[in-house]
Amino acid sequence: MSPPSKHFYQFGEFTLDVDQRVLLREGNPLPVTPKAFETLLILVVNSGRILEKDELMRRLWPDTFVEEANLAFNIQRLRKSLCDDARNPHYIETVSRRGYRFIAHVEEVSSDVALPVSLLREAGREAEASGRDGEPSAPVAAGINGTAGDRRPSLAESAAAGTLTTPAQNPAGSGAAETVTWISSKRVIGVAAAITLIIVIAGLVARKTLNGSARGFGKGNGVAGNPFLALPLQIEKLTAAGQSRHVAISQDGLYIAYARLIERKQSIWLRQLATNTNVEIVPGSGRLGGLAFANSGQYLYFDRGDPPALYRIPLLGGVPVKVIDRAEPNFSVSPDDSQVVFVRKIITGDGQRVYSLIIARADGSDERPLLVRTNPDALDCPVWSPDGQAIFCSYGNSEGGGRNMSLIEVRVADGARKDLVPDRFFRIAKIAWLPHKTGLIMVARRKLEDNNQLWQISYPNLEIKQITEGLPAFLDLSVAAESDKAVASQATRISDLWVASSRQPDKLRKITQAIDELCWTPDGQLIYTSTASGNRDLWIMHPDGTDQKQLTVNAGANSDAAVTPDNRYIVFTSNRSGGLHLWRMNLDGTNQIQLTAGPTADSPTISPDGRWVLYNTTDDRHLWRVSIDGGEPARLTDYPAYYPSVSPDGRLIACMERSEFKREFSILILPFEGGRPLKRVAFTGGGFSGDRIQWTTDGRSVLYATVLTGERAIGPTVVMKQSLDGRPPERLAEFDEGELFDFSYSPDGQSFAVTRGEWQHDIVLIDKLTR
Repeated sequence: MSPPSKHFYQFGEFTLDVDQRVLLREGNPLPVTPKAFETLLILVVNSGRILEKDELMRRLWPDTFVEEANLAFNIQRLRKSLCDDARNPHYIETVSRRGYRFIAHVEEVSSDVALPVSLLREAGREAEASGRDGEPSAPVAAGINGTAGDRRPSLAESAAAGTLTTPAQNPAGSGAAETVTWISSKRVIGVAAAITLIIVIAGLVARKTLNGSARGFGKGNGVAGNPFLALPLQIEKLTAAGQSRHVAISQDGLYIAYARLIERKQSIWLRQLATNTNVEIVPGSGRLGGLAFANSGQYLYFDRGDPPALYRIPLLGGVPVKVIDRAEPNFSVSPDDSQVVFVRKIITGDGQRVYSLIIARADGSDERPLLVRTNPDALDCPVWSPDGQAIFCSYGNSEGGGRNMSLIEVRVADGARKDLVPDRFFRIAKIAWLPHKTGLIMVARRKLEDNNQLWQISYPNLEIKQITEGLPAFLDLSVAAESDKAVASQATRISDLWVASSRQPDKLRKITQAIDELCWTPDGQLIYTSTASGNRDLWIMHPDGTDQKQLTVNAGANSDAAVTPDNRYIVFTSNRSGGLHLWRMNLDGTNQIQLTAGPTADSPTISPDGRWVLYNTTDDRHLWRVSIDGGEPARLTDYPAYYPSVSPDGRLIACMERSEFKREFSILILPFEGGRPLKRVAFTGGGFSGDRIQWTTDGRSVLYATVLTGERAIGPTVVMKQSLDGRPPERLAEFDEGELFDFSYSPDGQSFAVTRGEWQHDIVLIDKLTR
């Protein structure tokens, strides 16, 4: 048996490998997007002929309206790859007001092809049927040198010319009779009948693949509910720079799109897995959310901005176009690419969070809500069913530290909801279908203190099984429907506690490993959360790191400590009883008792007289107060009042207000007894960092941390001092690198402590996912 046909086009020092879809320069692959490759292939195939802009756009974006700027964008990228000059071109010539022409000499190199007898016989029957039902063959067009030929083009040539018809487009099987472009060459390798046969076989194979996928829905290699995952998974690291949180893989498994955070700007890059070539397709800007390829491969969708919006790039290259405003980062494209499903979250004037599961056309028009829920019933991670008749998504809310997330099915026709599994999770971060749609795979964790892992869900049996464990944690996930490949992002956090003099906050000294919140005791010790024991526990030490002592031991996730002014008690949050509640213990860790029950709680702060603990309920962020000895709590606000802090004289409360719709923040000042705010101070910065507001010792100003943002990038994190008399804020400390998790000044105002570090996000390839 002869090897499969290979198609190459050579011009100058370049080679166009049609089968591998790679542009080579002296044997070395160059980074070229799929759409730019197709543009170059059409130009090369029609070398010497002027291709009108309209003709090029019809071939590159059939049945799709795109701006002419997308074509110019691809030509610009090609010239960059070819080191070509638009004013003095050697390869691509611009014909004013008409189009483009490839002017270099081109040679085609191909090899013969022989096909298995069994396929020839089956394809012959398909061709015979096509000959009866299809249209007669059209005349061939001019070739490279403008001369007529006597054979059909190769399969790759037909695709480049935009004339190959798949069975889905032409069920009658007449695709073999469509007009195609003839390419003259030094080596003629086939005749029209042979190439017609190849095209029919390609259609037959495609039809069998599609039918096999449809038959395999919910069966898994013929066995219901068993997709035969190849365990343990073969995981290969693709990046090692710690810059990539979001990733997607094309349906054929040939390309991945991934985010990179460089100098506080997030850009999107495309990698061809076969050659490991990478090219930037969306320049760096601010916040970036999820990524997803269209099933046809014609678009890349991505979510960015604050508030987030959904964008798409035509055929993985061109000018990004905004599709939908206010779409949360997790979204899904329908199997036929005609629709998208997403979640929109808003916060009403009374602080109620509303989640809407919405379907819209792929261009963003005709939005239709399927399901609307209010907190704590959040919606996230929607994914289409293979038949497009339902949406699977996560449902519930675990902000209270418990296990309240589940999977539901929502019917597209009428929005009817159905629970899928009885299992409950703390978090479900991503859901995707396994190849051949035989089951689901998701990123999730059972408990707050766990790491996100991969879980397999059989279908339709809906049995759940954890398939990975350990570190690092998984975040994003994308599966190639037509291959046994998947990609995921993994996260590792590096975080430490640092201490400095308040007069020299830039002279921080690293003390010990710590995460999240910290606080000072009245006698100048530090209480902090650490995972040094393997669990999220509270520790205490002196600021120089001496006399470290563990206060909680393997009792859920513990954090958010606050100390009474008499140095007697520590109040903290823990989920050891199933959800986040306030607990109290002695300074040495003894006598740990629960203070709150009912609605889950966090962000405790203690009044200067040591009698009261103020806190937020996690479901609505309203402000509450409970005695240091426990008992019945009292509500202080009927609106969100985040991260309370009591003034030194005990008369006022400072907290943070957030307008979800405008993404604006304010500092609220309200009386200690609660009620409506006395004062609202404009917030300076692009976003609240951490969860702390701290009063200065004189009670005239409050401190907070914010992330400065610009039009194109995420800026540094700064600690601000905001006077309550309306004067402009003052910068106290600035952090250009890493992430600030928390900060606090000592009670005497002489020392400054922070927990800071960074998240490392890298991409992994999961190969041979099924067997």
